Amino acid sequence: MKNIIIFYISEFGGHSKAAKNIREALLYKEPSLNISSVNGFGYFYPRTEKVVDFLYTKLISHLPFLWGKVYDKKKIIRKLSPLRKFISRHTFKSLAKFIKTNSPDCIVATQAFPCGLIADFKENFNSKIPLVAVVTDYHPHGFWIHDLVDKYVVASEEAKSVLQESGIPEDKIEILGIPISIKFLNSYRKADVATEFNLDKKLRTILLMGGGLGLGPIEDIAKSLDGLDCDFQIVVVCGKNEKLYSWFQNNKADFKKPLFCFSYVEFVDKLMDCADIIITKGGGITISEALAKGLAIIITNPIPGQEEHNVDYLLKKEAIIRADSPVEICAFVKILFGDNNRLESLRVKAKNISAVNSSLDIADLIIRTANPGS
Repeated sequence: MKNIIIFYISEFGGHSKAAKNIREALLYKEPSLNISSVNGFGYFYPRTEKVVDFLYTKLISHLPFLWGKVYDKKKIIRKLSPLRKFISRHTFKSLAKFIKTNSPDCIVATQAFPCGLIADFKENFNSKIPLVAVVTDYHPHGFWIHDLVDKYVVASEEAKSVLQESGIPEDKIEILGIPISIKFLNSYRKADVATEFNLDKKLRTILLMGGGLGLGPIEDIAKSLDGLDCDFQIVVVCGKNEKLYSWFQNNKADFKKPLFCFSYVEFVDKLMDCADIIITKGGGITISEALAKGLAIIITNPIPGQEEHNVDYLLKKEAIIRADSPVEICAFVKILFGDNNRLESLRVKAKNISAVNSSLDIADLIIRTANPGS
């Protein structure tokens, strides 16, 4: 029985969701695998993680431009390199004990911090444990780069080129997509989804999301959509933002259009099958899910840094629309609902660049890596 360890950081956001999706696909492929999913930051630094999570959430919510100024800047990466290595050395004793206890045949990282930690460990202790780095955005930043990573998984040729320009050999890089749940391989009839969640099966549907944390001016967007003179229903997924969910619960009776509100859900795939348009931020997982479902995608207020890179890449592919104010969003919704050809063209382009098999393909790579002689 092979042992696989998947490292991520934070219980919120795309990194943990990617780890969950990879685990799900691995067990689908090989039910006998022994898989441990570990919050690398929370496991080794439980107190520090809570502070970092809090500060990061506040920063991207209230001062996102500051995050954009430091994200993936080569000068900052160079200056932080000694600190990263210091943290790695400080963690080696605990990590060595963890590895001895779990005896992994392959380690997978869905975030750059645990990826660098494992790579530093391999370098310092001459460890031969295979390390697979799964990049969960469309543009890999500099903290991913390390000679001791055995395989990189990226979502595009452009991402592959970024790694190669940073010195990563081509044979270490696989273009397999961003890992989404294997649930997205299934399709549901809109009428069936509408019946299950008490939606109107005859109305067109806009799905409004702000990622796992429910970020962005979602209330303002919903109120602006409510003022449009075309017929549709609004489905809002608030994620873990309890304040946002409470606001919609308390105010949905004031909306003229049918409005349905959910908190964090495990059935986004079904809601996407019912939707015509999704309005969301620029997270790699959510975008990849929407592409797989062939939705018309409007991205709003992406976080400077990783999400900006995601949006720039997909705009070049003409697979999304970007609109950064409720007024712009409403203008595009009116255009799309008034022109079925344009709506369908956007949906086709999204579907054409999707990677619905991503997690299964990544699982195959991990299994091969854990079984080098097979």
